[in-house]
Amino acid sequence: MLERAPRISAVRRTTDDEFAREPPLDEIDLQPGERRGYWKHYAPHKWYKQAKIHGKLNNHRSVLLLDTGAEVSILDTTFAREVGCLIDTETTQECVGIRDETYYTVGRTRVKVTLAGNLVYYMHLWVGDLVGQHAILGMNFMVPAGVRIDTADGTACLPDEVHIQMIGRRPLYGTRMNPVNVKTPVRLEPGDTHEVLLRPDRNAPFLWVTRAESWVTTFVKGRAGRKTYLRVTNIGDAAITLDAHETLGWWTPSDGQPRSRGFVRLGSPRYQQWQNVAYGATRDAEENWIPAEPDGPMTNRPSYPTGR
Repeated sequence: MLERAPRISAVRRTTDDEFAREPPLDEIDLQPGERRGYWKHYAPHKWYKQAKIHGKLNNHRSVLLLDTGAEVSILDTTFAREVGCLIDTETTQECVGIRDETYYTVGRTRVKVTLAGNLVYYMHLWVGDLVGQHAILGMNFMVPAGVRIDTADGTACLPDEVHIQMIGRRPLYGTRMNPVNVKTPVRLEPGDTHEVLLRPDRNAPFLWVTRAESWVTTFVKGRAGRKTYLRVTNIGDAAITLDAHETLGWWTPSDGQPRSRGFVRLGSPRYQQWQNVAYGATRDAEENWIPAEPDGPMTNRPSYPTGR
């Protein structure tokens, strides 16, 4: 039997046909262990794991699997009996996808689910035999509870941006990150610059920088010694003020990145564009500079006593 190469195609709208196939942009044969995009550039050593977190069921510590592919939530039968759950065996549920054959739950029970120590939910769970976790929390729990999964950071995000670290994952936005801030308020005229001294960290050797609509940051080296700086350039047409503690950059480990958007690493194509924008703004300011007229003579004129 002939093997066909995998094809990836997109659907587009046309005037003649409502939907038609476009030629594939690329053909990718994914190999075991291969990774692309974000995972290749920023997390080459991370590997996918199930989205499991620690929580409490009826005030007992438990392992919870957050399953976006499940429409229902199931509690392990053995664990339910250990924590004293009252199981209603008159109602059962048919489940597909857990095993090769159709899977039936043994009943239903009401459970207290505690996440992050102080977020408490009460809900009914189906009861069945599970392996590897005490409960599966499906979409019927995650959506009403406001839970979403951040696979890059390895956290479960709860309401009010409360994060629970997944089991076996390290935080992407770790505590080893150090910000680069403006120390005091600074006023910049169009084309003016301000430099902030950098203090590199061996545990966080990678620098990320950001920009705003009216200013950009670039990395510069000092004239003498090994000192380095972040230079802020006003690229706008009006004066601006940088507030104290304005974050210009972040020092991060090799597998980390800033949580806020708009930060790029040195050497990236976007950073190269920022350098050109900053250079153009400073050149325009130099060309438009008009020296002020002196109030007096440019050189000192000595005075001599009048002769008799």
